[in-house]
Amino acid sequence: MSRRSMLAGMGLFAGGAAAAAGARQFLVPAPVEVPGINPRGDAWYDLRLTGDGLMDNQLLWFLGHATHGQSDVGEALETAKRIQAGDEKSWFDAWLKTAQRVHGIASTVEAKGHRLSAGAAYARAANYYRAATMHYTDTADPRLLEVTRNAATTFEKSNALLGYAAEPLDIPYEGTTLPAYFLRSPHAKPSAPVLLLHQGLHAWPEETKWVWDGAYKRGYHVLLLHGPGQGRSLRERGLSFRPDWEKAVSPAVDAVERISGVDPKRILLMGLSFGGALAPRAAAFEPRISLCIANPGVLSWWDAMTGHFNRWLPGVLSLLKSHPVQFDRAILELAEGWPTARYWLRDVYWKHGAKTPSELFRKLEEFDNTSVVERIRCPVLIMEGDAEDASPGQSQKLYDALRGPKHLMRFTHEEAAPLHCQAASMALAEQRLFDWLDENV
Repeated sequence: MSRRSMLAGMGLFAGGAAAAAGARQFLVPAPVEVPGINPRGDAWYDLRLTGDGLMDNQLLWFLGHATHGQSDVGEALETAKRIQAGDEKSWFDAWLKTAQRVHGIASTVEAKGHRLSAGAAYARAANYYRAATMHYTDTADPRLLEVTRNAATTFEKSNALLGYAAEPLDIPYEGTTLPAYFLRSPHAKPSAPVLLLHQGLHAWPEETKWVWDGAYKRGYHVLLLHGPGQGRSLRERGLSFRPDWEKAVSPAVDAVERISGVDPKRILLMGLSFGGALAPRAAAFEPRISLCIANPGVLSWWDAMTGHFNRWLPGVLSLLKSHPVQFDRAILELAEGWPTARYWLRDVYWKHGAKTPSELFRKLEEFDNTSVVERIRCPVLIMEGDAEDASPGQSQKLYDALRGPKHLMRFTHEEAAPLHCQAASMALAEQRLFDWLDENV
């Protein structure tokens, strides 16, 4: 859901709902040649590299990281050629092989004393390890935890060699901890703002380098947070998403308030993708947040999710409410024959702690900021691309509902930056975000 086209493909479920209604002849079969979400047109961002539209979209996310040294175009494209459309294991295996190869390069050149070369290679290896986890839901595979840990250790090695002052933290959280990194900017004034950064459903904050490096170089300290349901919190600690996101953010605010050099009156919070729904929720209940950045903005994640269903098959959710067992059966049968649908279900089950489609949707219904948005008192910056399709229309709805200071920053086709979270357009996104922050914080 957090990468482009994930939810544009909710037409996958149209046939499932028809089947649940007893009209199995209307079940939409998966196309034999492309067992995933098809590209929708001839736009530059509709790639046709793996044969699976969703995987191609996720690949584009990592291709864009070449701008900030977290991937190389050749390495990413060579990896793509080894991925089989709709096959989670081939995705994981392909990225893992690339990560291990680049990791080996880093170790070799480090042993020869080439610190900067090693740091750059470790940075790419760390991102390729993270890439392997993005489209893989086999929690029984012991390699998943190993790759998660390798992503962390190579990220830390890269920072040390490249001169980033990144301190690993374990933030106390309900009997356990949330993994985090505090990056102290060498360019900061004695009392400087701090940016709390978290991602959404799929990505890790470490791979959002255009944000954390942009902040670091401009004198903002940064806290990279793995909230429940995300990154290492999910894979190492088994923590699920929760709608009261302030319960994850407030401990992080507690932590940064205790760090020397942080201005407690300038604590910024940024959430990307699904995080564009989570961060405003936290800002509504955490008064110490001085500015909230939602990329994109989401008033109601529930409405965004159900909007995809209703657009493809009006009334599908009434079936969910009235005949949940039939709804579950239809969705599961559809997913059995459609790899992308199967992946989506397995992924969101895991991250939300659900076991059935109906249970999942009952949980998703709680992710709605409509009733709490008026509590937000801090300024809110919303970043929105013209081709936003994970939560289309939600940025404007959030903007309209806000009662305090607000700004809607649009990214257009003409700027070659219309995609969800400015995928593949991160240089422009960095420039526009931080120019605005420098003028307003």
